[in-house]
Amino acid sequence: MSSHDSNGRLVDLIRAGLSRADELGRARVPLKLYRPEDQEELLTLLHAYLWDTAAPYNDEWHRSPGNIMTLWAELLEIGKETRERLIPLRTDLVKALTERGLGYRTHPRSVPVLVREYSGPIETPVHPGDPRETSSTIAVGAWGAGYGDAATNRIVELAAEAVVQHHYEAAGWTVTRVAHLRCGWDLTATRDSEERHLEVKGVSSSMPSILLTRNELRSAETDPDWLLAVVTNALTDPTLLEFDRESVTAAADPAVYRVNLAQWPQRWT
Repeated sequence: MSSHDSNGRLVDLIRAGLSRADELGRARVPLKLYRPEDQEELLTLLHAYLWDTAAPYNDEWHRSPGNIMTLWAELLEIGKETRERLIPLRTDLVKALTERGLGYRTHPRSVPVLVREYSGPIETPVHPGDPRETSSTIAVGAWGAGYGDAATNRIVELAAEAVVQHHYEAAGWTVTRVAHLRCGWDLTATRDSEERHLEVKGVSSSMPSILLTRNELRSAETDPDWLLAVVTNALTDPTLLEFDRESVTAAADPAVYRVNLAQWPQRWT
């Protein structure tokens, strides 16, 4: 099947799922709405897409989920509301592929992810011969979480906060830093009767791809004054982008899970 034919068939299947959900009065589209044979076809098409498009290093992590929602949105020419309806389908498909050993949850640039608590300088693991200077470590600390060197992350975050604070103060807002309170955002901005709770994220590249802690995501889901401020190219050519909380929660995709087994008994076989 050609790429064009595959895309056409994928569009047909996704539209069929949306129609089936409409018939059942359901807002979202999980994989279980499809017949078993259609589920298998969706998995086959998704795996073929990942295999063809993921940048390989070796066979251990060639297959990467990538941004499949963007592909679907482009093929179906759909907006935010329909994308939100398809989130369960994407999640179910990636989970099924992962369970079969056919997909791996990785960094957006296909670098395998290592997660660990930050307790000092972190060496950036780079595969021999890999020309990309992208970290495969998620550094977790009191300020939140981010890919790359923890010390550099902190410099980028502080630079981003300065950009956001200057922007708001220039527009007549009073800005107070509250990140140390762990309330789910970094800066509180007030102007007359208005108040905004600004979660600030800085990135070194032009891509607004960030990590949120569970506390930050909870605030995005529940706080009507919450707003995400992302500063791209924070250390070179800072550009401020703002996203409302609905867009952030719709785009949020769980990448890693913290598993604390200290309270659970060990089992040996």
